[in-house]
Amino acid sequence: METRGAEYLVEGLRIGPGDSKWQATLERAYAHGIHPLCLCRSGGVPVYIAQYRQFVVKRLPETGHDHHPTCPSYEPRPSESGLGEVLGEAVIERGPDQVEVRLEFPLSRRIGRPMVPGNRALQTEVTVPRRRLGLRGLLHLLLQRADFHRWYPRMQGKRNWYVVRKHLLAASREIETKGVPLADVLFIPEPFSPEDATEITRRREQAMSILLTREQHVQFKLMLVIGELKEFSVTDLDYRIVLRHMPDCPLYMERKAAERFKKVFACEYEAWVHQRSAEEPTRSDPSRLRFLFCALIYAKREHLHFIDTATLVMLSSTWIPLDQPYEQRLIDELVRQDRRFLKPLRFESKRGAAFPNAVLLDTGDEETPLDIVTPFMAKNERAAKDAAIRRRSPAGWVWDMQTAPQLPDLPPLKSQPVATLMDARVHS
Repeated sequence: METRGAEYLVEGLRIGPGDSKWQATLERAYAHGIHPLCLCRSGGVPVYIAQYRQFVVKRLPETGHDHHPTCPSYEPRPSESGLGEVLGEAVIERGPDQVEVRLEFPLSRRIGRPMVPGNRALQTEVTVPRRRLGLRGLLHLLLQRADFHRWYPRMQGKRNWYVVRKHLLAASREIETKGVPLADVLFIPEPFSPEDATEITRRREQAMSILLTREQHVQFKLMLVIGELKEFSVTDLDYRIVLRHMPDCPLYMERKAAERFKKVFACEYEAWVHQRSAEEPTRSDPSRLRFLFCALIYAKREHLHFIDTATLVMLSSTWIPLDQPYEQRLIDELVRQDRRFLKPLRFESKRGAAFPNAVLLDTGDEETPLDIVTPFMAKNERAAKDAAIRRRSPAGWVWDMQTAPQLPDLPPLKSQPVATLMDARVHS
């Protein structure tokens, strides 16, 4: 998490990643189990040292809100996003780099067996249903742990599919589900190149070969695929879905399921269709939307992959997840003005309208929530948003699109003392 400009207190020594003794200092502290202090706040905030190719400093679980908003380790309280509703039950932090996720969907379809009805008269307990994470929540978790809900000016021009794939895969290696690393059942296509098409195809087929394995009592195995949606078209039998960077490996969805998909994700699907109808002139548009398709797939036959479950997430051109298309104007303006901010993710929360649409991190010692109100919001969402705005203390920034069609002036940027200024980890 640390970058050039950050400062830490390690064994009484004030030091940062730009110092020539940084790695040697971390190595000694790591060997002795010492927790450095992040100096973004007076008195410091404990962090921990992890070893990858090099030694790095990362925040401890449940301490993100203790850091200064300008600190790369800062994260709002879980209750201020959809993560708070699933943390501790569907998402369990076993350690700083180890997360267990309990999913609501299986990773294989088992051959059905007849159930013997129980005798209700002999029931001696009631089971409390446990929260489980669905496909949308899992994708939001990956995006958040990969820091794609966060933006700093130094990220400009450094996010592309290679970078997105790299950091999503890294995040998946820290997540375990059903006893296996998520990375073992996740496929994200690598950037496609016609010159390397043969090798790319070979590596993809090797990765997806787990779908061809057969086990006793298992009808078929499932794996997760994440990619940018390119085509969603009807055929004589079903629907054909093509993801960017794997054009030679279409996925298929049964017609009834595909029609339900278009209704459930009507907002995202309609935005995708309208943008696609003018795709050529918008391909170079820096404000165009992106659409991340995540699906559980299985092999119906060799080289014929069908979709079992799917979700669709809309993102800005800078790969920041969006809940509604109208958030795009705010996010693009924040990026244009070189502001530091993050986007609270809804996961699967039913009260997502109560979360800020964005949070500014460069307005002083406290973050500033940014809220959007539109006349097209459903009544229950409008009520939740209004109630949340009234509760905010101190008051945040509100854009009522009905009374102010143009984006109002944003809260002013406040400079920070040199000792507290930190640039976020830059995706690279």
